[in-house]
Amino acid sequence: MAWNYSDKTKKLFLDAINNKENTHIGEIENPDGEGFHGSLVCGDAIKLTFSVKKDEKNPENDVITQVRYLTFGCTSAIAASEALCILLEDGHFTPIKALSLTKDDIVNFLEGLPTQKIHCSIMGVEALFASIHNWARKRGVDLKKFGVSNIECTKGEETKSTESKNDANIICRCMGMTRGYIIDQIKDLKLKTVDDIINTIKAGSVCGMCIDEPGGLNDLLNEVNGSKTETTEKAPQQKTPYQIAKEIETVLNEEIIPILKNDGGGIEIVDIRGYELYFRLKGTCKTCHSANNTIEYTIQKILRDRVGKDIKVIHVD
Repeated sequence: MAWNYSDKTKKLFLDAINNKENTHIGEIENPDGEGFHGSLVCGDAIKLTFSVKKDEKNPENDVITQVRYLTFGCTSAIAASEALCILLEDGHFTPIKALSLTKDDIVNFLEGLPTQKIHCSIMGVEALFASIHNWARKRGVDLKKFGVSNIECTKGEETKSTESKNDANIICRCMGMTRGYIIDQIKDLKLKTVDDIINTIKAGSVCGMCIDEPGGLNDLLNEVNGSKTETTEKAPQQKTPYQIAKEIETVLNEEIIPILKNDGGGIEIVDIRGYELYFRLKGTCKTCHSANNTIEYTIQKILRDRVGKDIKVIHVD
């Protein structure tokens, strides 16, 4: 799918990957604050580091002077990270003041993001909050004075010290997302279904175990929205990207590769994106005059039969 990004988002992304002047990909050595958010398994993750100009009399007056990030993600993840760095550096934020930044500040700076990519702005804010907690520990600053708990990276907004212990419970273990954080996002983003949660904040997108378990995503949706969610018990549960990829790999290894090996051929996985498999043929299959038939009738047919009718195979030269 081609996402409808703003010109500003595309420019920030292109400038960053081309390492143009004043971009922020990288990592600060011996940072004053560092934090991580996301999941490498899911495919979206960010590490944020920053340095400050220290106020020798009162560390609460430290000012953020330089910010860098490392991200494993898409166009919007890189652009949102760039936007966050620019906001922090140009705004001369203290770490305490930086706690007021929200996903909306990043989305507005980028002149909008597709709904399915809002989680990229949330990811940056969460990494920022984690890095501020790290800074506070190093500098001996008690964040409780500012109404923020000592729990790192559990909410997209300030975490109040009155937060219940239940809200700190991890619900999505793959993404490290707490009950309180997920509830806040359901309310803030007006999420109505499990698919909304998966597509917007990525909770439940890896193993999917947290969707139907007691106290899981379905229960949180019911709690917030006050009624049964828009999913039905009889409807088949949507497979997560991780589950789809594992199923494709299993079918390839157990059924397709042995068939190709019998004729001296093989297959190399280049990438798996949802139901799309990108691959190269190897061995005799690579030069075989009937390669197109091999792709269509052997690989694609078996995968569609075993994994799903939406499977699409794409040969990469």
